Amino acid sequence: MIYYLYIPFIARILKTYRLYYFAIVLVLICSQQGMTQSIDSLKDRITSQQALIESLRYTELVQSMSQRSLLMPSYQAELKALVAKQAYDFWKDSDETYVSHLNMYLALYYANKYLDDEVSFNQAIGHSESVVSIQFGNDPNIFYSAGSDGKVLRWNLSKLDELPTVVYQGPHLIRSIDLSHDGKWILVVTRDKGVALVALEDLLSESGGVAFDPEPVQSAVFFPNELKYLTVNDEGVLKIKGYAADIPSPGTVQSRVNALAIKPDNEDIYAGLQQGDVVIFGKDGVDQIEGKDHYAINALDISSDQKLLIIGRELGDALIWDIEKKKVIRTISGHQSAVTDVDFHPYENTVLTASRDGTVKIWDIHDPKKLPQVLDDHLSWVLTASFDPSGNKVISGSSDNFIRVWPIDPAVLAQRICEMIDRNLTIEEWVEYVGPTIPYTKTCD
Repeated sequence: MIYYLYIPFIARILKTYRLYYFAIVLVLICSQQGMTQSIDSLKDRITSQQALIESLRYTELVQSMSQRSLLMPSYQAELKALVAKQAYDFWKDSDETYVSHLNMYLALYYANKYLDDEVSFNQAIGHSESVVSIQFGNDPNIFYSAGSDGKVLRWNLSKLDELPTVVYQGPHLIRSIDLSHDGKWILVVTRDKGVALVALEDLLSESGGVAFDPEPVQSAVFFPNELKYLTVNDEGVLKIKGYAADIPSPGTVQSRVNALAIKPDNEDIYAGLQQGDVVIFGKDGVDQIEGKDHYAINALDISSDQKLLIIGRELGDALIWDIEKKKVIRTISGHQSAVTDVDFHPYENTVLTASRDGTVKIWDIHDPKKLPQVLDDHLSWVLTASFDPSGNKVISGSSDNFIRVWPIDPAVLAQRICEMIDRNLTIEEWVEYVGPTIPYTKTCD
């Protein structure tokens, strides 16, 4: 558009040489081009606004239908499911927005639950008390759970209706479990009896495949790539164990350690403290992430690319810490109670947080405007949660004694509805729940 500035100047030159005709033609041509560009620009803006209005219209429709499905009673299970499935179809076929998925997933979830046996849908029952820790091994179908009932159970994801295998049972409370990198050992951290090392391939031996380290500990984990483990005793002394030779202590902490994480590439140790700080024991010395508001650290995890650390706090939020830049790049706030567990997705830029508010939430790491995917069906505190190795499911454990398995992709739940229902919305139902202005289509082919 800069050439408009030169039109009067060029016209004066042409007039000076008595070329009036050419001056008039030049002005008319330039004016016409400017008008054409302005009209095209206006058309583009109108088209963009129309697309935005249409997107907002479908966002509102998806939200409205999802909410109405959630409010329907269980005795209208088929209608409840069809409305949820149709809301999903509208969401899938339109541009994804920041909020349209918020109730859509839960609508699909509860529709499936009430179409199926609502008591057992997606839940596994094996513990008689709170489920406190969940760990996966090398087999993506196998996971282990620990309960405050003193049991460690082995589950098969593809056969959740079958009874789990008891791999350990003791007369004491369990804080957490961890699995060795080769998947052959489980580290059982008890509240007052030290740790138990369970050899998974030797459970039928005379000893039961269990060895005890009786020193009481606050927390303990395996190292990522070696058969050694880290403990923090009651005096706050960090100890590395697993070899016959003595290994120097990495250091000591002055506050209770609630969580540990070890960075695989350099074995830097991250200790989350009750007083709200994270102490880092590295090759170059000791560093610290200071918690300015002193809320207890309950959970830690390191991303698969080893660039980020997530810190779950008693405040009900989680901090994402850039390990290289040494700064918080995002604060995730969205729970009504303390965050009890955190886990990075194995491949994607998402992370989950579990909370005592009874929910698990999946967050986009880099897009704070995008609302989380909410997994909400536990009857009490969610104490542990983890992505499965494929990244397609979340497994959660709660103080309601249940384990739940959640498919992350809503398409799985949507497809399951059409496998269980042999009808579609009637015209009258379509008009009531979708509206008379949107052409009727079959929800299930």
